[in-house]
Amino acid sequence: MPGARGLNRLDADGWAALVLLGLCAVFLSNLLRSEATGAYVTSATLPIAVVMVMAGLSALLLAGSVLRMRRAPPAGARRPGATRGLNWRVPALVAWLIAYVAALPWVGYLLASGGFLIGAGLLYGNRRWGVLLVSALVLPGLLLVFFEKVMIVLLPSASLWN
Repeated sequence: MPGARGLNRLDADGWAALVLLGLCAVFLSNLLRSEATGAYVTSATLPIAVVMVMAGLSALLLAGSVLRMRRAPPAGARRPGATRGLNWRVPALVAWLIAYVAALPWVGYLLASGGFLIGAGLLYGNRRWGVLLVSALVLPGLLLVFFEKVMIVLLPSASLWN
């Protein structure tokens, strides 16, 4: 029965998607009101693109949650995720991301990004050190070249050793 108690409630993914969509709306409204500098690719182009991608992914997450909500579980079966709490890895990754942003001005983009990728990989279960080290060396380097040569955006350098 669709109106049965507890069957039509959003799960944690749905609520997280709603919060993210609200934050995306706030950020997008602030970005669109700000004066951007530049001719074709302005200083607001990349942040607007990131907010739009986040909003799209949040909408997909919300749609998946709504679809799961509509499916009625078999009689007597426990609904998956109904009593499960928030995965501890999500707040841990948020804390790791805050530490990464705080470390950027001190150790620079390359070292902070490499450390972030290794830590995030370990947090989510990757134990192959070869893959972790290659991704920590290659990905930040490629992004550094892309941002500084193509997008003409300077990334933070290390102030700790200067």
